[in-house]
Amino acid sequence: METFKIEVQEVLSRIVEVEAKSVEDAVDQVYEQYKKAEIVLDYTDLVAMDVFSQDSKEEKNNLIKEIVDYLFEEERKHFEEFDVKPDTHIFLKLKRLKELVD
Repeated sequence: METFKIEVQEVLSRIVEVEAKSVEDAVDQVYEQYKKAEIVLDYTDLVAMDVFSQDSKEEKNNLIKEIVDYLFEEERKHFEEFDVKPDTHIFLKLKRLKELVD
């Protein structure tokens, strides 16, 4: 018989309303409340659950990275062709996504 590593993953989520001067301040307030255990998520906050092998998770992450790297390079070339860089070009989103997956 073989041994396999199987991951059970749960995602907990809750919307918290706070009054603040800016969205950044609101995020900071909620983060501090969470760190101080003033906000504690529990089973009622469950929004997703998945069970998968570690091999499939690694394969998925590798494929995502390959695709993002390819698209990043292709869109970078296109983006650099513009004299005035458009704020809405997909390259800017790919650049941020690449930072997250690297």
